[in-house]
Amino acid sequence: MVPVALGAAGVAAVGGMAVGVRYAPDYPGGHWATVATRMPTGAPVYVKPECTLTLGNAFESATGSAPVRIGRGGPIPAGFTPVRAVRCGVYGDSSSETATQSEVRDPGALKAMVAAYRTTHVREHVGDQPVFCPAIAELDPIVALVDAHGVAIVPGAPRDACDFIVPAVISATRDAVWTVTKSVTVHG
Repeated sequence: MVPVALGAAGVAAVGGMAVGVRYAPDYPGGHWATVATRMPTGAPVYVKPECTLTLGNAFESATGSAPVRIGRGGPIPAGFTPVRAVRCGVYGDSSSETATQSEVRDPGALKAMVAAYRTTHVREHVGDQPVFCPAIAELDPIVALVDAHGVAIVPGAPRDACDFIVPAVISATRDAVWTVTKSVTVHG
């Protein structure tokens, strides 16, 4: 296998696994190094800034069409400053289901989320041996960032060499204090 430049990854399917190879000539035998992430590409996914609070509770597209099938969104546009973050949730049992809308309005938590979604480098163990990546698909957190004008986007998360969401995004969305602002319960 041919080594590739630091920060790049060669990926190939190998028996249910993906192999990423990183080569760092400054760190023979493998050491921790700062490695570039793969940033999301494409256009931002614009949504309405509220959850549907219906069966399947989701975001609708900004044009009001059907709920958005969110895969990987694009990057946060330059100059976009959120004043709140919104996520939709559903929980229940066989007798009822509750759809919720939770929000974060804390400026510090929002700043941490934006910084996490803009992470361009992570610390990874690098060396001259192949890095075997588990065959696990991670979905981006479905969080809408809403600015003061009511414009809402669902950003894509940067990824590491194994195509995992960078830890900063996981931490920022998990550690924020989410407050339920709306909920609807349907009894079966």
